[in-house]
Amino acid sequence: MILDQSIHDRRGRTMIEKGIFLGPYQIRYLQEKGYRGVYIYDPREESNPLPKRVARVIQRYRVPDRPCITLSDATREELGSSIKSIFDNTSSEYFSDYASNISDKIEKSVLSNDAVAVDISTIRASDQYTFRHSVDVGVLSLMIGQQYGLKGDELHQLGIAGLLHDIGKARVPLSILNKPGKLTAEEFDIIKLHPVYGFEIVRDHHCYSPQILEGILHHHEKLNGEGYPDCLHRGEISNFARIISIADIFDALVTKRPYKNPCTGREAVEMIYAMGSDLDNDMINAFLESVILYPVDSIVKLSNGRAAQVVENYQRYPSRPKCIDVLNGSVIDLCKDEHCMNLVIAS
Repeated sequence: MILDQSIHDRRGRTMIEKGIFLGPYQIRYLQEKGYRGVYIYDPREESNPLPKRVARVIQRYRVPDRPCITLSDATREELGSSIKSIFDNTSSEYFSDYASNISDKIEKSVLSNDAVAVDISTIRASDQYTFRHSVDVGVLSLMIGQQYGLKGDELHQLGIAGLLHDIGKARVPLSILNKPGKLTAEEFDIIKLHPVYGFEIVRDHHCYSPQILEGILHHHEKLNGEGYPDCLHRGEISNFARIISIADIFDALVTKRPYKNPCTGREAVEMIYAMGSDLDNDMINAFLESVILYPVDSIVKLSNGRAAQVVENYQRYPSRPKCIDVLNGSVIDLCKDEHCMNLVIAS
């Protein structure tokens, strides 16, 4: 809710400025002061059109987003169910056929409409996290790989590796995988075996390339040698593993789990930024160029409390788009205007 009037105290001082998002603190203040109602404004409601002057400014500055992957929620759930059948039947003679079929569907959705980005708002929690997560990591890996310059069969193999990166969890007890609280040291040691289990499962089907096997085995390795299972260093980690690692970490951060709340897209991007000693910087840049956190036309709340509409996204700076204040029409360029450097998108 956006306040459509200024709130003043008895001395005429402005206590809450018009155009501020009404959060719990502001609402509590109004209740304590005895306000029985205030005027609010929601630009997302058709009955509340933007002021004409603001609408003209938005139209002038609006730059459509790059083509995004189109993978509906229903399709993700369908693919997640298909992945579950693979997890349940890792020794099946049809394992590779099922995996290729799912990977082909994901790859087609990424490449068929010239998609060059993924809208992170489409990634959300699922009752079958492990399987939905496998689909999301497959999608993100393809987007990162494409941005990095991979093509053809190499990109296809990356998609399969991303899809199967957690297949080793099929051998981890569900009591550990679905534990709502913090894992014990012994339980975490068991979890850390899943890349090895995944490598063994996929290797034993005798039809996957060394690149796919390395991507699955080493997606938890870190450039500083502190990853697992082999404590590899920078030059020893394959490109597939470096790409899948970023996709895996980001998806885990922005997804709600029984033991944690999801991070916002901005928070997750900042965490990825901060992991420069763990992750490949070229891959991080490819990732940043592949994601859209706030699609054009989104209404966002800025850290100064103002409401704004996103009009342009910048590649490599997904958390700092150009916005327009929905009430006064001022341009707020979080990326290029030095006067806006202290502002961030709060929600």
